[in-house]
Amino acid sequence: MACVSLPELKDWELLTYIDGEADQRVVAHVERCAYCREKAHRLARFQHRLTAQLYRLTCPSSMELGEYDLGLLPRDQAAAVARHLAECPHCTREVAQLRDYLTDMAPSLELGPLERIREQVKVLVARLVSGGPGGRPLKRPALAPAYAGVRGEEEGPYVYQAGDVQIAIGVQDDAERPGRKVILGLVIGTEAGVVKAHLWQAGQRVAAVPADELGNFVIPNLAPGTYELILSGPEVEIHVPELQVGTR
Repeated sequence: MACVSLPELKDWELLTYIDGEADQRVVAHVERCAYCREKAHRLARFQHRLTAQLYRLTCPSSMELGEYDLGLLPRDQAAAVARHLAECPHCTREVAQLRDYLTDMAPSLELGPLERIREQVKVLVARLVSGGPGGRPLKRPALAPAYAGVRGEEEGPYVYQAGDVQIAIGVQDDAERPGRKVILGLVIGTEAGVVKAHLWQAGQRVAAVPADELGNFVIPNLAPGTYELILSGPEVEIHVPELQVGTR
């Protein structure tokens, strides 16, 4: 295939078309030329992949943001995070979510949230890094729940990051209960066989299941909706907020 209306458009002209900033000549050319239209689509896919790879590349980790909010970072490092927060709405929202969790937990604890984290458990908010809105597009990763594909996967897997821990989440139809859903999960980067998955909705815990020795867990019989997943271990508690089950 070749351009049907010479001269062929240059790449920079096609990029203006992709960005919605092209003049009428370029728009008319792309609309009548299948070759240049396909070339524009290839450039758009490349631009999307590049943007996804660079997404939040310079952001602090979830652990660093949590330690910043608790006043545990060295002065120079804390100052750098503060400058970043002044410009990054994503990290600002993540810190606000962590503060909300600590505030909600504080009334039921003998220790305050700061003392609890210092002496017992680190509380982290997981960040979506692949497979959904705000994350990189995901095809078929090496990191995926062991059960995925058994019933015909419907959503995901979506990959979350919290410190050194990664969580992959897939959602499928529950084959034994029409209209209900199943969460298939995998946790890596923490001690195997000691993690428990707690699923909450509207302030009520709806399920609590242990992960197996490989980090896999399954939560069946769920109504479509928005949930919060909490993964608890001996040294870390990871929150996955606003987990969409069967709503996409």
